[in-house]
Amino acid sequence: MRSTRKHTSFLRKLEPALSLCLFIGTSLLWAEDRQRPAAPWPPPEGPIRVLIDSDTATEMDDQYAIALALGFPERIKLEGFVAAHFGLSGGAKGIDESFAEIQTVLEKAGMKGRFPVKRGSDPILYKDRIPESEGVDFIIERAKSATPENPLWLILIGPATDAAAALLKEPGIADRMIVFWHGRTQWPVRCWNFNAYNDIKAAQLLFELPIRFVLFDTGTYLRISPEESGRRFAPLGALGRFLQDIRSRHPAYVLPDKGVFDLGDIAALVDPKSVRWEKTKAPRVDHDLRYDFTQNYGEIVRIYHVERDRSFDLLEESLQRLSGNRSGSLSGSVPK
Repeated sequence: MRSTRKHTSFLRKLEPALSLCLFIGTSLLWAEDRQRPAAPWPPPEGPIRVLIDSDTATEMDDQYAIALALGFPERIKLEGFVAAHFGLSGGAKGIDESFAEIQTVLEKAGMKGRFPVKRGSDPILYKDRIPESEGVDFIIERAKSATPENPLWLILIGPATDAAAALLKEPGIADRMIVFWHGRTQWPVRCWNFNAYNDIKAAQLLFELPIRFVLFDTGTYLRISPEESGRRFAPLGALGRFLQDIRSRHPAYVLPDKGVFDLGDIAALVDPKSVRWEKTKAPRVDHDLRYDFTQNYGEIVRIYHVERDRSFDLLEESLQRLSGNRSGSLSGSVPK
């Protein structure tokens, strides 16, 4: 009897490792038949379930993106946030700093305590060793509560770490989730971007694994001067003032052509008509982050343009809504 129990316990311990090996093995084999679940783009009308994974403390654009998401609850049905690392520049404290910054944005929006905020994982060292964290478990929990017809949109405006770790730990969530990643890469040459080289293995996995994948591959030109942001956003409540105050944190933030790149990801979801996109092959990403199109991991959606003016107009509207109503029952509708 004791031997049987030990054998059963041993098998249970092996289950996560066996699932991981099977999932990675499948991802290597299915490239040959070029099949991949299709990402729904444009996304359906109405509310979509969203979880935002953000390296918020590394820059100023994540805060702007979160501010936009908070103001359109009839479209962005936020289920929480995961605080992400930001590589060597953040170091061991980066996740905690992102966690604190997300909380500050929510407080300035009058939404303190409204949404769960979890800490994500450190970068992936080995593809067969999953970095554990409460954020990864939170992604899995939310994805399990979704369905293929009403999936969770996991919006990565930081490294791909937490999405890759969640998919490796629980492969069964793959059909219940859309992974939407801010790559802004040097397509079609290299998958080169801060978010990619902060966790190369995780970036590789997004292209390799059999998941529904949207690559947000643009936004470089989403730039705004301190004068324009001060005129348009600073008067709009505590959150608007906070977004403007961020610009004094670093000399680069007060430059007239400072980019607010991650804002475009949320603008694309709020108003899909603001973007141009294509369906394309998912190439292999080599260790030097070069794309290898001799490998084809199936079809993905690549967004290659988002309207600059539309993105900032949506942010201004979001701040107007948030500053005008602290109750959370925001008025208005998603622009058609």
